[in-house]
Amino acid sequence: MKNLIVYYSYEGNTEEIVRYLAEIIETDVLKLTPEKENKSTGLYRFIWGGIQVYMTKKPKLESYHINLDRYDNIIIACPCWFGTFAPPINTFLSENPMTGKDIYLLVCNGGNMRNTWRDFEKALSGNKIISKLDLVYPIKNGIQDAKDKASKWINAVLL
Repeated sequence: MKNLIVYYSYEGNTEEIVRYLAEIIETDVLKLTPEKENKSTGLYRFIWGGIQVYMTKKPKLESYHINLDRYDNIIIACPCWFGTFAPPINTFLSENPMTGKDIYLLVCNGGNMRNTWRDFEKALSGNKIISKLDLVYPIKNGIQDAKDKASKWINAVLL
């Protein structure tokens, strides 16, 4: 079975975990990078992110080439923004409709996942969501602990 990790990372939390998972499992990795991204800090960052989510934005991504037919298992990893998955994932899912895949979800968040799982289930209908893992502030709360949780998770559900 062939594995793919598709991910977006804004502050580096998700990327740190994805790099670690890629050392543990045999997988291809696709990093989603918006063509234009506001890397602001402070309050403006939250306002900008909130507007992106509220308006269900689908930011244009830098060019990538992927054939999802080659993969049985797809791990989607991203941050949670305002209670749902980050807009670049929205873009990817709309550009790459898929069905019949085994999906594994990993979300880094600040403690409020509100509608994230529900929104993923809706966006990924026609696929089988095998397992979900959320990690609260991985870098801030201890990256090694987050890596340990991610390792236990992926070993239990995929290997």
